[in-house]
Amino acid sequence: MKIALCKTLFAGPISGADETLTTYSIALHEAGQEVQVVVLYPCAVDDPFYIRLNNSGVPVSFVVPHSFLFKLLRVTRDLLASAFLFVFVFPQVKEFLRPMWQALMAFLTRPRYRACRNFLNRTRPDVLHVFTPDSGAELMIRAGHDLGIPVLYHELGTPNHLPPLNGYYRRLSKVLPLCTEVAALSPRLATEWSIRFSFLRSISVVPLITERSKTFNLFSRTAARRQVVFGFAARVEEGKGPLVLLDALGQVNDAQPLAMVRIAGVGPQLAAAKARARELALDGTCEWVGVYSEPLGRGAFMNSLDVFVLPSMAEGTPNSIVEAMAHGIPIIASDVGGIADMIGEDAGILVPPGNSGALAEAMLRLAQDSDLREQMGRAAQVRYQNLFSPKAVVPLIVETYERVAGKVHQTNVDGNGHS
Repeated sequence: MKIALCKTLFAGPISGADETLTTYSIALHEAGQEVQVVVLYPCAVDDPFYIRLNNSGVPVSFVVPHSFLFKLLRVTRDLLASAFLFVFVFPQVKEFLRPMWQALMAFLTRPRYRACRNFLNRTRPDVLHVFTPDSGAELMIRAGHDLGIPVLYHELGTPNHLPPLNGYYRRLSKVLPLCTEVAALSPRLATEWSIRFSFLRSISVVPLITERSKTFNLFSRTAARRQVVFGFAARVEEGKGPLVLLDALGQVNDAQPLAMVRIAGVGPQLAAAKARARELALDGTCEWVGVYSEPLGRGAFMNSLDVFVLPSMAEGTPNSIVEAMAHGIPIIASDVGGIADMIGEDAGILVPPGNSGALAEAMLRLAQDSDLREQMGRAAQVRYQNLFSPKAVVPLIVETYERVAGKVHQTNVDGNGHS
């Protein structure tokens, strides 16, 4: 079976959707499936996801291999995104830039229907697996449907998303009826999306997949040490709650320095987060470790932690939580999206989003109880093996592809008399 996993573009070094597409593709390829990654616009040759796919033997194809306008737009966006001081001094700028980026991408992408259709007609995958509601998802779904190719749309987010994504979901709702099947990342999310898009007959569940890195653990979580290490790995932006985490850390260490936080990531709120850390006098208990872009760096980061924290305002099922669970790390996270499905009642602690007091209470509880950390870490690793490991997920993905392909075949037989 020929599977095309599709996305508009690789979004950068910290992208949950890019990570999901990459890990799916590599796991399916290693399981003997005929897989290719189809991206509408080309990425940089040093893009970490592109390099991982190439090194794993997964072919990557670009529908529009040359686009001067897209290249110019991407360079401009990256320059603005890297100007943290500019965004920090004028915080309203990012609220203006995001919808502008979305509008420009929609303008560039809309005329690419013919190129997309011609590409898919030439390569003829048995299933088109489209990720995320970005500007090219609508295009790829329409092209696949018009060619009679089975389309699986995989929603990686939450219906309780942040307002800047409203435009994407308005456009997505117009093409979802063209999909052969729609999938979400967890049972809770599937239920919530079924309410949001009530015109869909059903939404199946296809979870994340993560391969545990084989990095040697130089850090002993059971060894006595003065401070418990909490870790955060995500884009440093308002929706991920980095300022909430720093406020909670200040409360935890108010009486004595029990905890420290390692923050992996970059983003538009990085300068503000560093300023908040200085304001709260957290410099001695807060480390900024930059971005890890490949499994080796991820493993080294995760192995340095005692607890993983993600105080997001909105989420689907974050890759970083699965990565932490794979390394046997207990979780503290906001009770949003599908996170409750991920960690259950035994692998971590859920807190209300935006509540630094509740987060501090959970952090203090785990900082003071090494036995509880060890117990939750073991439970997290068991849940990873049962729910998110390649051994658990790959058969489910293949079964989903076979079902999706079979639906179109049955429709052709029943409706048109052609097999």
